[in-house]
Amino acid sequence: MKKALIIINRTAGMGQKAELEAALVRTLESQNFDAVIKYTEADDFEHIVLEQRETADLFIAAGGDGTLSGLVSILGRENIDTPVAVIPAGTVNDFARSNGLPLNPLTAAKELNTSVTKAVDIIKVNDTYALYLAAFGNFMSSFAKVSSPVKNKTGRAAYLWTGLKTLMKLKPYRISLKINKLEMEIESVLTLVSKNPSVGSLEKLIPEAKPDDGLLHILNVEPVNTKEIAQLLYMAFKGRITEHPKVLYLTAEQVEIQARDLKEMNIDGDIYDYKDTVISVVKDGLKLAGINKNTGTRE
Repeated sequence: MKKALIIINRTAGMGQKAELEAALVRTLESQNFDAVIKYTEADDFEHIVLEQRETADLFIAAGGDGTLSGLVSILGRENIDTPVAVIPAGTVNDFARSNGLPLNPLTAAKELNTSVTKAVDIIKVNDTYALYLAAFGNFMSSFAKVSSPVKNKTGRAAYLWTGLKTLMKLKPYRISLKINKLEMEIESVLTLVSKNPSVGSLEKLIPEAKPDDGLLHILNVEPVNTKEIAQLLYMAFKGRITEHPKVLYLTAEQVEIQARDLKEMNIDGDIYDYKDTVISVVKDGLKLAGINKNTGTRE
């Protein structure tokens, strides 16, 4: 039989973990897999992956975007091309939304079809592999500081409340963007570099983005007044934020970013110390199991 390593983030708010375990084991057994289950914190499973790399035919990440990002970082750094399945058990689950996966963990476990894989893009931030997002400015940093207990208790409402509070006190900064021969320095309150359309649980924040299009989708929001904030929110929910006059929208395979007056940056929902950054697409960098090859939606 083949072997599947299941990594379950014990802090993720997925409800009855025993029921999820049982559903995964049944699904995998029906597809000729032995399951090895490891509970872990979001950032301490590197040793587990390295121990299992030679024998695992499939990795399964049960958690939020941060859990999957941690796995992708390890796989990219170690040049491991084992397929990965996703059980979305976080608060936002932008990666699952963008790839048409079931957002209910139990449903995802029951419907997982390991026989189907699709290559999707990931990103590289300086020397680190990541899932889909790098963001700058205190708006996205505030999201990453919402605690796990609060997220598990209130779900997406925790992000909505935090975001609304932060919108009232956005801190401007200067940012330099370099794409090929184009270089500009502009004022900003928010800069997003994303591989996927869904950001912050807004499924069509960047509707032009596709998981396998080979492009970074870059949004930069200039300083805005209260009226313009309301317009931005409305257009974001409608999937039209790129049309706002205070929003610069660009696409590229690589972007170099330098910013002033920033101490932090957000990568896949986690906070890191700010560094001048080169972000690039890793084309087909992840073999995603359970995705229809033609449509990008679940089987």
